Amino acid sequence: VAVLRKVGCPILFSRLKASLTMARSVSCDSRELEDRPLAQPRSFGLAFLAAVICGSINNLTYCVISGASQSLVRHFRMQSQVAVLTMSMTGFSLMTAVVSTRFLIQLRFYTRVLLVLFMCTATYAGMAVASTMEGAAGFVVAVLFSCVAGGQQVIGEVTNLAFLKAFPPELIGAWGAGTGISGILGGGIYVLLSGLLGLSNMVIFGLMLPTALPYWAAFHYLHREATRGKEGANLAKVVGGTSSLTRVGGDFGPREQLQPSEVMVAPATLANIQTAFRCSGFIMFNLVAVYVLEYAVFPGLADRETLCSSKEWYATMWMCYNIGVMMSRLSVAIFRIERVWLITILQLTNVVGWFAEVYSGRIRDALPEEHGLYIMAAWMIIVGLCGGATYGNCMYLFNNKEGIPENIRELGVNLAMMMSNVGIATITLSFSLLDNTVLAKSVVYPHGC
Repeated sequence: VAVLRKVGCPILFSRLKASLTMARSVSCDSRELEDRPLAQPRSFGLAFLAAVICGSINNLTYCVISGASQSLVRHFRMQSQVAVLTMSMTGFSLMTAVVSTRFLIQLRFYTRVLLVLFMCTATYAGMAVASTMEGAAGFVVAVLFSCVAGGQQVIGEVTNLAFLKAFPPELIGAWGAGTGISGILGGGIYVLLSGLLGLSNMVIFGLMLPTALPYWAAFHYLHREATRGKEGANLAKVVGGTSSLTRVGGDFGPREQLQPSEVMVAPATLANIQTAFRCSGFIMFNLVAVYVLEYAVFPGLADRETLCSSKEWYATMWMCYNIGVMMSRLSVAIFRIERVWLITILQLTNVVGWFAEVYSGRIRDALPEEHGLYIMAAWMIIVGLCGGATYGNCMYLFNNKEGIPENIRELGVNLAMMMSNVGIATITLSFSLLDNTVLAKSVVYPHGC
């Protein structure tokens, strides 16, 4: 900087100085949480319920498709491709996470949620149409709209998690509980409507179309509570997006400038990405690890374990997994675990145990009339407890851990989601290959069903 000043390069000097100022503003040296006035909703109970509704409906498209995936591929006569539906959701989730990190992060939270609602409605309509088709054509349409579901789920998740930062941390637990409830609802709705009532997949997906309305109502209420009484820089931070720093309905004057450390969202530059990894890399690692491990169990190993059982068992495993997820994610509203790596190790133990069970069948064949699968369902709840606990506590740490700059937090969540989807896509693709080789039906069930 001194050399540039002496040789007369004022433009380069000013730019380099600004870059150094920005670098200092996003360092991890500070041990204090940034001053962040939290929104206090007039009714905490209503706000908690609204966050639960947002979480449950946001992930419901993903969960309904996951619960119905085994039935769908049977309908299309492509039984060995059950992992493809999940992989398509995951793959497009990865692409969407990249787009969100680079572009959508600049939009206000409300705008992003409206986009999520549109994608949610389109997913249900598209899956209903696909369910009326036969063979490979129907399968391709189902895969296409599964991609839309994956993108919708990721955009909604990163948007709501960043938005809820404006509230007390208990609402993160409410959101997490909602995402767990979505799994219970997704599997439960499918088992009820298809198994007990005998409805077709087309009717089931059609009945899901109106769910976008309560999602909008719940988020609208939270947004109104978050912005109530806010003005200037505080309002700009609550509404989200980088463009909101200069346009917030006249409340944020053109002369009022935010310092780099006050900016709501840091752009995805190389320097900011490096800072995000440096400040929250350990959180990212555990979040990615738990996603990979839980997807190894469901849908990967759960599909092989229930391959010769009644079709309701696969959806039941998904529902039991999400019972555990709901319980553990809700626990963040009561207590938190900072040593999340302990849960990751426990989840790894679960994966090893499930692999052994799939090959040996000791538990599923231990009791007659498929009663052994009740034990596996209980074990699936434990898998969900580990996965949900890691997710909930990682999200709490992203939003509240000391040493993470305020404007880096949402970028860190986006990067973590992007890497998680890379891991999910990898493990799902691996099972697509394993299901036709070492985990093929002839290998796992050498004597047939």
